[in-house]
Amino acid sequence: MSLKERARKVKLILMDVDGVLTEGRLYYTDSGETVKVFDVRDGLGIKMVQRAGIRTGVITGRESEALRRRLEELGIEEIHMGNYKKEEVLESILRRLSLSPEEVAFIGDDLVDVPVMRRVGFPVAVRDAPYEVRRHAVYVTRSKGGRGAVREVAELILKLSGSR
Repeated sequence: MSLKERARKVKLILMDVDGVLTEGRLYYTDSGETVKVFDVRDGLGIKMVQRAGIRTGVITGRESEALRRRLEELGIEEIHMGNYKKEEVLESILRRLSLSPEEVAFIGDDLVDVPVMRRVGFPVAVRDAPYEVRRHAVYVTRSKGGRGAVREVAELILKLSGSR
């Protein structure tokens, strides 16, 4: 199936957080609080696909109040934090939203993302993901994770699907 055909089927874009929406670095304050840094271009990309009728969500192993605030600010519907069994979360989402795997894009950056990438119709790896992850992607971003990769995927899906 061509990339264009895959893009036309996408109704939901899911993504990991650390290494995809962020650079994957963790910053700690003296009080032990974790600080996350987000690229505003990724946020705009998320808003663009939402306006086109594509749902958005995250599946991440870490939990963070700062992350929750950012995701809610962006209007992300599917927020799944604190779960490393991402494939189980994906299956639950598919059942609840009555979607087929082919209707889902997933953006990942590490080995824990591979089971989901193998399952969805539009698996994406960020440029700085390890080879073991990139080899499971139908598209590898030119941008690094946390540096506009999500925006790049949003624009690509909108362009290929004719929504832009």
